[in-house]
Amino acid sequence: MKRNNKDFASVDLKRRSAALGRAVAAARIARNMTRQDFSERANISPSTLVRIEKGDVSVSFASWLHAFERAGLLGLLEPVANRQNDVVGEAQRDAQSRKRARKAVSKTGEYDF
Repeated sequence: MKRNNKDFASVDLKRRSAALGRAVAAARIARNMTRQDFSERANISPSTLVRIEKGDVSVSFASWLHAFERAGLLGLLEPVANRQNDVVGEAQRDAQSRKRARKAVSKTGEYDF
């Protein structure tokens, strides 16, 4: 049986996903796009867009990314990829330094994939 992610989402997660959904809706409306037009350009279904705009945490991450990209909000996620913004992870990496080999990190502090 497939688990429903909504049942496992914290109150904070639900609040933040609702705020992100409202941001996508506001960007769509600011561009004077219907849900049909927006969803076609974002390569998602109109029903998925409705769920995103409502902050549904069970929508796939790929669909959220498509919506962010079409809404012009994708660049706002770039700080997430900067490992220096992960305070706990940075502390653990510093504590474990030289206990294992490390991958090279660019001068900007981003992961080197």
